[in-house]
Amino acid sequence: MKNQQVSVDFWAMAKSMMMYGFLTLAGWMMLRLFNAVFSLPRRLRTQQQNIQATLEEFQRRYPDLNVTEEDIKNAEKELEEWSKEIDDKMKEDGNENAETTPAVEEDKKSI
Repeated sequence: MKNQQVSVDFWAMAKSMMMYGFLTLAGWMMLRLFNAVFSLPRRLRTQQQNIQATLEEFQRRYPDLNVTEEDIKNAEKELEEWSKEIDDKMKEDGNENAETTPAVEEDKKSI
């Protein structure tokens, strides 16, 4: 038996490796798109139903309370103004680490 010379075609090997990588990536993306097309509407519908149920429960518990989007925006502005006032007071006092800081943080968390 004669010795045979074996040559490796690196270019063909690299091309096939890239092609298999691309096909794998394309297959993964197709599966993700398929999943998104069929599961996303179901998730959004479920989320919307949960929000509606929460709002109905909120209205049932507090029937006299009528909160609108404008009220929420105004509350956010008032909270920002209130926090700016507190920061200004702390700067005027010159005491950055005052004892009121934990109370302020606690009030922000409760709101």
